[in-house]
Order: sequence, then structure tokens, then C-alpha cells
Amino acid sequence: MNVPQIGELRHRVKIFHTMSVPDERLGFSKTAVQEDELWGKLEPVGAGIYFGSKQIESGVTHRVIVRSMPGRTGPRDFKGVTELMVDGVLYRLRRVSDLGGLGRFTVLDVEEKTDACAVRRRSWVPND
Repeated sequence: MNVPQIGELRHRVKIFHTMSVPDERLGFSKTAVQEDELWGKLEPVGAGIYFGSKQIESGVTHRVIVRSMPGRTGPRDFKGVTELMVDGVLYRLRRVSDLGGLGRFTVLDVEEKTDACAVRRRSWVPND
């Protein structure tokens, strides 16, 4: 995996973590709280990685690369982070690592969370 070039970190990435908050039924509800927003690179994984992750039921579909900032976006700073939103699409965080061990970029392997029923189908038949 190569280090991103100038201009490749062009997608707005929102980082969410899950928090349990009290609800009106004297219980707790899980809610996603936005923790940070930064620029990143979004790329789909290759077929080999995708099918390999499906065999172990991990489901990695995309890779997000962000600049590593200590205390903010380093690999250790993603404890409790469960979701990312990139350009309005929600992703579930699966794995975090340092790109090449250089401490300059953090790689986030994510799974796209889309509901097939929520996507509107495009009709190819003209309305008469």
C-alpha cells in the first residue's frame, strides 16, 4: 500500500463512537456521537481481500486512510470508535493499523453499512 499523494485526502470523514445514554424507560439506549471530522482517502479493497475477509466473516469492503495525529487519529486513538461516515455513507470500523509503520498515516479497514431495501431502484422502463 502506497503513501497517499498530495490531493488524495479529499473525502470528508466523520468519526463516531457509541455511547450508552439513559432513556425514558429507565434503561439505556446506544447512540452514536460524532467525535471528529477530518480529511481522508477512500478506496475499495480488491477482490482477494474482500473474499478473504468474507471467509472469516469480517466483511471489509473499503479502506480509509487519514493523516495520523497523536491523541486524535493515531492507531491507538480509535478505541471505542465503531462507525465512520464518508460522503454521507456509513461504514463500520473493522481494523486499524499504521501505514507502513511510519506513523504518518492511519489505515482504517471498514465495512459499508447499506440497507439494500433503503436504496431506491432505478427504473429503466419509461413511464407511459
